Amino acid sequence: MIDKDKIFKLFVDGKEISGDKTNEEIQDFMNGPYAKIGMFVKLIQNHEIFHKKLEKFLKQEQPDYNVESTKEASEYTVFYRAWHYIKNIDTDKSDDINAIINFNPLTLNKTLDGALSFFEVYEEYEKCAHIYKIKKILKEYSE
Repeated sequence: MIDKDKIFKLFVDGKEISGDKTNEEIQDFMNGPYAKIGMFVKLIQNHEIFHKKLEKFLKQEQPDYNVESTKEASEYTVFYRAWHYIKNIDTDKSDDINAIINFNPLTLNKTLDGALSFFEVYEEYEKCAHIYKIKKILKEYSE
């Protein structure tokens, strides 16, 4: 389970903290499963929001611009970068399982579904299998 005290130690009354210990604590948190899942989710969510805003902007400006190819290229980049974070989630480790079940199940499930759909198109079935394992854990514990 995520240790909230560790996170709050990173912030001290709005003052800048220097020193190797704080940097190590930040690195420890960022290398942990909760942060990796969070980065995976945020990358994909922000990507969806960006495309909605871009579509709205392009409808107003009407430039000579191929929206579909741009969307396809950016999806490819975002989903493979998001994979970088989620691939290290070990579905056999208790810390990683706790991170999965303590994440917002609706948000995580929707994001995992999007990643599954994306990787199925590119026939990345090893990635799909790993994502499916995470979905299975999420489903087991949220019922």
